[in-house]
This record gives sequence, C-alpha cells and structure tokens, in this order.
Amino acid sequence: MTRSMTRPPAGILLATLALACTLASPVAGAEGSIAELFDGRLPNNFPFLNNAGTAATFSTAGFVDLTNPFHVPQGTNGRSCESCHLPQVGWSIRPIDVELKFLLTQGNDPIFNALDANNPNPDVSSLQAKRASYSMLRKGLFRRGGAIQPTFEFEIFAFDDPLGAGASPTQVQAFRRPLATANFHIAKNIGWHDQNTNGSGDVYAGLFAQADGNITGAQQGPRATPATLDSIATYELGLAFAQQFSFSAGLLTACGAKGGPENLSAQPSAKGPFDLFDAWKNLRPGSCGTRSADRKRAQIARGQDIFNSVNANNNRSCNGCHDAVNNGSNVDGRLFDVGASQARFRKAGMPLYTMRNKTTLLTRETTDPGRALRSGRWTDMDRFKTPSLRGIVARAPYFHNGIAANLTEAVRHYETALEFKYSDQEREDLVAFLEAL
Repeated sequence: MTRSMTRPPAGILLATLALACTLASPVAGAEGSIAELFDGRLPNNFPFLNNAGTAATFSTAGFVDLTNPFHVPQGTNGRSCESCHLPQVGWSIRPIDVELKFLLTQGNDPIFNALDANNPNPDVSSLQAKRASYSMLRKGLFRRGGAIQPTFEFEIFAFDDPLGAGASPTQVQAFRRPLATANFHIAKNIGWHDQNTNGSGDVYAGLFAQADGNITGAQQGPRATPATLDSIATYELGLAFAQQFSFSAGLLTACGAKGGPENLSAQPSAKGPFDLFDAWKNLRPGSCGTRSADRKRAQIARGQDIFNSVNANNNRSCNGCHDAVNNGSNVDGRLFDVGASQARFRKAGMPLYTMRNKTTLLTRETTDPGRALRSGRWTDMDRFKTPSLRGIVARAPYFHNGIAANLTEAVRHYETALEFKYSDQEREDLVAFLEAL
C-alpha cells in the first residue's frame, strides 16, 4: 500500500499561520481582513489550524464567496452574520475570538452591543465596566430569550437572575452559543430550539427567515430585499465544513478514509452509522503511513465504533440521536434533552428558572427551557437541536450553553447526565474520533 502524507506541506502551514495573524489585525476587523486577503474568494479546502490539526470549508459554488451579503454588514451597527460565525473557526465563534476582539478594539468592535450584553442596560462608562458588562459574551455566550405566553402549559414559578439579564415572571433570558452556519445540506432545523423552521424541515425557508431576523434584529437594520436574503440562504446551504488533517493521523482521506469537507459536501442525508474511517479498522502499524500515524488512525476507527455502538450501561448510543450518516445531525430533525440545562450544570452568571406545570403542578429547574420556549409544551422542556458534529473540534466550547470546555468534558457530561459509561481508553478513543470529524 502506498504510504500517505502525514503532514501538510510547510507552505500550507505557513500560509495558515500568516492568515491567523492577519485575522487578529484590529485595522479592518475579521470581516474586512479575511476578504481582502483572498480578494473576496477563499479557496475551497483552505486549511485553518485548530487544536487537533486543520479544518476547511468546501463550497458547492467552487469557492467561499467572502463578498456574499453574509459577510457584509446589512444594518446600522456594523455587525454582519460573520460577526458571530467566523469561517476560520467552524462558522461559529470561540471565547478567545471574542476576547481578541475586545482586546484589539478596547471593546468597541460591533459585536459588543447591548443586545448581547449581560443585561439590556450595560455599564460602558469605562473599559473595566465594559469588560464586566460583557463577561458572558466574552465566554462566547449570547443573550437570548422569549416570553411565556398565557397559552403555555407551564409558568415561571421562581427565578434567579444574577446578572439582571431580564428574567421576570413572564420572560426568560438565557445565554447560548452560536450554532455553526455550515453543513445545512444535511439538516431539518435551524436554531437551537427549532426557531424559523418550526418542525417543517424546510431548511432553505428557515435560513431565509433567520437571515431576515438577524438583519432586522442583531444588525439593527431595515428589512433586506428578498434577493439579499436568498443570496445568504443559498450561500449557507452550499457550505460544508469538516476536519481535513490530524496532527497525529495525517490526512483524513488517507488509505480509503472518507474524511474532509469535500466528501461531506457530497454526502446525502440518510440515517445510519458513521463509516468515514472503516478503512482504518484494525490497521496494521506501518501499512498506511508511519507506525505512529497508523496507530492513531486505528484509534480513530475504534472511536467511530464506540460512537456507533450501544453502550452497555444505558442501552443508548451516540448515533441514536446523531443519526445522520457521516454528519451527526438528526435526520428527522428531532430535538433532545441531554441534561445541559439542569441546575447541577449551571455556570456562573446563568439565570435559573423554576418552571411549574399548570396542570400537574410538577416543577423543574432549568437554565434554558429550549424548545418549550417556542412550543409551550411541558414535554419539550430542555430539548435542543442535534447539531452537526463535523469540524466540531474547531468551535469549542460545547452544548447550547457552552458548559463543556473541550471534547473530553463533553463526553464526561454524557457519562454524568445520561449514564454512558466508558473506560479511560474508550473515552480517549471516542475523543480521537470526534477530533477527526
């Protein structure tokens, strides 16, 4: 068997590092600098460094169009869709990205807007006060909420709102991570609690509605033209993002593996197990590349099997919810309660609500009621979207509220909340697989 390359050419790594430095420039902001660097066209499969290797985007348009209205402010406050969905970090944003924006602009980047401050009336009288007022945003968490309608099956019985986010007997405010705006070609819903699509499964219509709401809301602009909204929705539908290279295993397409964004872009929506790394099962060290790289490849394949298999301790599998083949979203668009909103996982600054069922008078505590905030149904409490897992290593922290700082913590959360049970080796294998997605 031909030995495969286990590391990208030095020129690619240098280009990636140079790009990272460019993106940190405070002169034009991320939106301006990345577009100018590539003259508005980011090449397909261009690598971006992350903790496990490099990830990339593949667009069905032939290149990533950085002049698309997605990347251009449409409103009055300088924000664009890209402000919170950066192509270099998996089309989401990390706490370090927000911290850099704060540091390089003294808190004056458009992302620092009262809309997403700790509370609706932030103190911005000094740099220190501004830093405190955006403490949750600096963790990559955005303030979101909604009203409890009289028709809902539940009510707010009590609440604790340490940062004055705006909670009230009829109003929920919570802090959420921005979902990745890629891999929508294998999706049935858009937002964390199915806003915009509302169970219809019409992802294009959902993206169209989301862009409309983002421009009139987060960007504080007038309603965009249908042509602009269509351009944004169509653009997002064409983006596939995934890990392409592993520092330990090399190229994720080596020796018959099917990783990387280009393969993902052609993946149809279907229910079933992951098979990206079937070719690496029981790989003999030295048969594909270096012995160390092949050992890592075999570990990734073991992690894939663990992901697909039923766990003996709880009779569940990761693939049971993340059932879209080689993507990890849910084919039917189902939302699940994985315990991330439970009071025991509450982080500092998060509001806590005691919800009461109007009929049974049962109560439960939650930091974010999820789908129930839109449907009004008690059974939807704490249910959230099953997101795509591709390129996940690029966009920590995890879950809708960022309670897991890394993939190991994410796996341990499932062990605590849903009674999965793994040995240390199984946990390491599972994380290795997730890092290769």
